[in-house]
Amino acid sequence: MCSINEELVRRFGSPLFVLDNKLLKSKFKDLYSQFNALYPTTIAYSYKTNYLPYICKTLHNEGAFAEIIPGFEFELAKKLGIKGKNIIVNGPYKPKEELREILEYGCHVNVDNIEEIKLVSEIATDLGVIVEIGIRINAKIGKLPWSKFGFNVENGEADKVIRFIQRLKNVKLVGIHMHIGTNIIDPKLYSDAVGIIIRLYDRNKDNINIKYIDVGGGFASSGAIPINTPSDKKWKVPSTREYANAICTPLNTYFKNKKPRLILEPGRFLVDEAIYLITRVVSVKNIFGIRSLIVDAGVNILPSSYYRNHKIVCERKGKPRILTDVYGPLCMQADLLEAGVYLPDLKPGDLLIIQTCGAYEQSQSMQFIRPRPAVVCVDGNKKFLIRRKERLSNITAADNWNVIK
Repeated sequence: MCSINEELVRRFGSPLFVLDNKLLKSKFKDLYSQFNALYPTTIAYSYKTNYLPYICKTLHNEGAFAEIIPGFEFELAKKLGIKGKNIIVNGPYKPKEELREILEYGCHVNVDNIEEIKLVSEIATDLGVIVEIGIRINAKIGKLPWSKFGFNVENGEADKVIRFIQRLKNVKLVGIHMHIGTNIIDPKLYSDAVGIIIRLYDRNKDNINIKYIDVGGGFASSGAIPINTPSDKKWKVPSTREYANAICTPLNTYFKNKKPRLILEPGRFLVDEAIYLITRVVSVKNIFGIRSLIVDAGVNILPSSYYRNHKIVCERKGKPRILTDVYGPLCMQADLLEAGVYLPDLKPGDLLIIQTCGAYEQSQSMQFIRPRPAVVCVDGNKKFLIRRKERLSNITAADNWNVIK
């Protein structure tokens, strides 16, 4: 009897991404219930993490808003039927025409820079309306603060911007947004971030009609450890309740009566563990004395291999377990999926399962030498295609064939 993964490969080919729909939904329900038990919270799924339409729509059906960056993500949200009131817009670049359409559609916009605020005011004047916005801020939290985005708190820039907005007649500040990073395993960093937001609000509350506080995402996933993690530290992902306590406790302490809504923008937490990659061994080599496998999945479809160590398991059990390097099929030396993993004595044709492949693999992948593979969904006894394997016609669709002679 063949395993479910062997059956999937026979039907859809290898390599193959597999979505566990039940796990995807359970991750959302866990996050939603844990936070709302402590504080009124909206979950907005971060499209850039994995913008496969089926995944986005599944999470919307569960109750998620959309967190998008201007461009095709906005077009995708509209195509999926998401109303503007359920879309959060972030990002450092919002062209005027796109920003105008976003505002006309009724989305919630967190502005990133002073030029955007001026654009919002110009558009509001053209439309004859008053526009409500949030501002993104940054501050030194942890060792690697995200300082590229928004207005800095320490140097007083955020306070100055709040006073600037207050002087505008057609722009009202109603939200404060802060995203402190990704794959964060220390909940205290979120407590620090909320504390900074609260103190900024407290000294400017006469100029802010606060309706929401947005703390972004960054919650970590298990099973794929960042390569720069110190060897003496165990990668221990906090529970959802630990994240919730860290964020909600200071909010409840400060806001006693009227509570602004808390917005979260998770991506990795929701989808990373819900997708795995099946790949087949195509050859076995001895490279510098190390047993090395060549598989049919490369770094073009698993770009996080450059900065994360994925857990790899195999369909065929056996001993002894041998120190092994796993290479992809691409014609480039850097096509190394994992180095120094212990696997059984595998042969060509055997299957490997690379876990925790939901975050940024599809959205940052590319068609280099090998096209991107299919994605299937497993939902109980149902197994169905949600993205077919790419063909040459997909790769060359934007080329002008009329000038090729």
